[in-house]
Amino acid sequence: MREKTRNLLMSMVICGSVFTAGNAFAEENPEFLLDEMVVSASRIGQKVVDTPANVSVITADLIDKRNYQSVSEALEDVPGVNIKRSGFVGGDQHIFLNGDDRVLVMVDGRRLNQDKGTSGRSGFDITNLPSPEFIEKIEIVKGAGSALYGSDAVGGVVNIITKSAKENFLKLNVNGGSWGTENYSVAVSAKNEKTGVFVTASKQRQSYAKYKEADTGNNIKWPNSSSDTTGATVKLDHNFDNDKSVTVYFEHNFKDGGKPYYAPGLGGYNNIYTVDSGTDLNNNVSLRYDWGKENGNDGFVQIYRNHYVGNFYREFGNSFYYETKDGADIQQSLKLADDNTMVVGAEWRESEVENPSTYGGELAKVNNKALYIQDSWDLTDTWKLNAGLRYDKHNYFGNETTMNVAVNKKFDENSHAYINWGQVFNAPQANDLFYYSPGGPSWGAMLGNKDLKPETGDVFTVGYDTKLNEKTSVGISVFYSDLKDAIKWAALDPSNNASDWSVMNVAEQKKRGLEFNFRHELNEEFSINGSYSYVKVEEDSKNGKGFVRDLNIAPNQYKLGISYAANDWNVELYGRGASGASEKNYVDSKYFTMDMSVQYKMNNACKLYAKGYNLTNASYAETGGISGGKYNYPAAGRSFIVGAEYTF
Repeated sequence: MREKTRNLLMSMVICGSVFTAGNAFAEENPEFLLDEMVVSASRIGQKVVDTPANVSVITADLIDKRNYQSVSEALEDVPGVNIKRSGFVGGDQHIFLNGDDRVLVMVDGRRLNQDKGTSGRSGFDITNLPSPEFIEKIEIVKGAGSALYGSDAVGGVVNIITKSAKENFLKLNVNGGSWGTENYSVAVSAKNEKTGVFVTASKQRQSYAKYKEADTGNNIKWPNSSSDTTGATVKLDHNFDNDKSVTVYFEHNFKDGGKPYYAPGLGGYNNIYTVDSGTDLNNNVSLRYDWGKENGNDGFVQIYRNHYVGNFYREFGNSFYYETKDGADIQQSLKLADDNTMVVGAEWRESEVENPSTYGGELAKVNNKALYIQDSWDLTDTWKLNAGLRYDKHNYFGNETTMNVAVNKKFDENSHAYINWGQVFNAPQANDLFYYSPGGPSWGAMLGNKDLKPETGDVFTVGYDTKLNEKTSVGISVFYSDLKDAIKWAALDPSNNASDWSVMNVAEQKKRGLEFNFRHELNEEFSINGSYSYVKVEEDSKNGKGFVRDLNIAPNQYKLGISYAANDWNVELYGRGASGASEKNYVDSKYFTMDMSVQYKMNNACKLYAKGYNLTNASYAETGGISGGKYNYPAAGRSFIVGAEYTF
C-alpha cells in the first residue's frame, strides 16, 4: 500500500510541476451523437441519424473524461444496457441488451463469443476485453443482429473499435484506493510515415471486496475475493497508400483470483470452494488487409485465432477449459449507384472446445460457414431502406437462412425515426450439448442435452430520436421479441435444492419493452441526462399451456446523471436503480445506487481524477438468487479510487 501511494504521489507531483491553465470542455453523451459514423448496425458506414436501429456510441473522448476503468463500467451508463456480475469483483460479467444476454461481442468486427458458452445464454465474459486506453469507440446496437452476424446476436451487438497510431506519445496512468486496489496502465503510440504501432499494458489488483448484507445491514468482507488481471495489446498498421493497409493485432489477458461462488455462509458450493481460486487466459491474434478506402468500394479480408484456457477451480481438481477458435472473413462494398450500396461477404469459423472433467474426454468441434448480402437504398433524400439476407451452415444444426429489413426516416440532421425487423438464429453452445457433472451430496448433477434445437424467431424495433431545441434531446424505442425453442438451464425438480439441472428447449419465449432517454443542458456548465427502460420476459415451457414470467429480470431500470464541465473540471454524479424485481429471486424488489467521477485537467498533458462507486452503500444484487434471506451474489459496497495520468 505504501509503494502504491508513493507512485500515485509521484504522478501528482509530475503533473503539478508542469501546471498551466487550461480550457473548459463540453460533456457529450453516448445516446445523442447522431452525427457519429457507425458500421455495426448495417455493415455499411452510416451516420447514426441515417441508421434504422437503436444505436449508442461511446467515444474515446467520453472514456477519457469519465476515466472508465473497464468496458463494463462504460456500458453501464448507456440506456437499455445492463451489466450482470456474479457477485464478487473478480467474477464474470455479462452484457444484457433489451433484457437479453445473447449478445455478440466483437473487437474491430472480429467475433469474441466463445462456443463453449458461459453463464446463462451469454457467450463471453467481458472482463476479458481490452483496456479502455486501447478503445477508439464502442458501438452498441440493440435489436436482432443474426441476419448480419449469425448466432449470438439475438439481443444485439457490441463492437469495440480500437485505436491506431496517429502520433507519437507515451501515456502513464496509475490509481489506487479501497480494498487494496492498485491499477497501472501504459499506452504507447508511435507513427513513422506509413507505419504505426499502438501498444498498451495494464495491471489491475484488488485484495478483497466488501458488500452490505441485506438482512442485517452489516458490511461484510467477502473471503477469497481477490483479483489480479494483466493485459496487453499490440496493433501494427501499415498503409501502402491512401487506399490499402494491413493490420496485425495481438491481445493478451490473464485473470487470476478467488472463486468463492456464493456469498459466505450460504453452504452449497461455498463449503468446498471457500479458499479456491482460478485463472482465465486469453491470447488472440488477427491479420487484416483493407482496400478501396477512397473510392466507396472498400473491402477487407481477415484471419484470426482466439485461444482460451481457463482453470475454474485449480485446487479442487481438473477443471480446465480449452477453446481455440480459428476464423476467416471477407467483405466487399459495392457502390452500385449514388443511391445504392451493397455489401457482400463470407465467414468461416471453427472452434475446438474441450473440458476433460465434464465432456468425458470428447473434443467438441463447432464449425459454421456463412454467406451474407446487405443492401442500402436512399429511396429519397430523407428515406433509407436497408435489407439483408444471410445463409449459415452449421455442422450440428444444418442450414439456416435469416433476413432483416429496416426503414429510416430522417427529418433533419438532428431527428430520425426507424423501424427494424430481423430474424433470429442462435445455435446451442458446447456446454449445452456436452456438459456433464455428476454432482455431490448436497447439489445435483449438471446435464447437457445433445437433442437440443437451435433458437429461432423474430425481433421488431421501432424508435424515434430528436433534438427538441438547442438544449434538449430525447429518444424513445420499443421492441418485441418472439423466440421459438428458447434454450434454458433449469432444475428438473424446482422444489428440491439438490435437484439435477439440465438444459432444454422452452416452447416459446417472448420479450417486450421500451426505452426512453433524454439529455438537457441547464446552462453552459451543467447538464442532466437519464433513461428509463422496461423489459418483460415470459416463457412457455408447457407447450402452449401458459406463459410464466422470468423472475430473474428486474423489469424497471432507471439511470440519472448530472454533469458539470468547465474550467478544466469534469464532474458527474450518476445514479442507477431498478424496481419490480421478484422477491423470490431478490431480497428487495428495488434498489438505488450512485457513482461519482471527478476529473481535474491540470494541462494538456496531465490530469488528476477520483471515482466513487455505490456511494449509498446500497445492498442489492445484479444477478438473482437468495438463500435464507441473503443475496447469493451481492453487489460490491461503497469504494473509492484516486489516480493521475500523464502524457509525454
